[in-house]
Amino acid sequence: MRKGFNLVELLTVLAVLAVITIPLYRLFKIMVYDIPKSCKLIECNTSILDVLKCIGKDVGSATEFPKSLGKYTADDKCLLIKQQDETICYLIEQGTISRIAIGKEGGKSTWQIPDGRIEWQVRQGNGAGRAVEIKKYVELKKYKGTEKRMESSYVYFAGIYPEAVN
Repeated sequence: MRKGFNLVELLTVLAVLAVITIPLYRLFKIMVYDIPKSCKLIECNTSILDVLKCIGKDVGSATEFPKSLGKYTADDKCLLIKQQDETICYLIEQGTISRIAIGKEGGKSTWQIPDGRIEWQVRQGNGAGRAVEIKKYVELKKYKGTEKRMESSYVYFAGIYPEAVN
């Protein structure tokens, strides 16, 4: 009867463990790091798409894009959309996007998008705003800087839904 293991048996077990550890480490890394990161990315992109859906609807029923209204001035952080009975103001402020209805019904909606980025530009035609070009992406923080993910552009034309209801 044997009371222990010889050196060859121990080395064989260590070699098998080393071969098994590498795939298990990769699986562990995916479960702990990559899956939550992907879920956060998809959640942020979904929130941005919700905002773009509202902007598209508002721009589609727009009559014009004023340069300013009261305390608001249209720029890269503020988008003003004049409709028949009210004006809509979209504001970008520190990880949030707000939709403020100024006029008949009023109201405010806010989306939390800490890693999302939206850039808009009103496109002119015959001296008046005719469309809004929007670029969006999710900004991921990396060890050395940042990376743009899910980047895309959209163009919404004014007045294509004149009967749209807010």
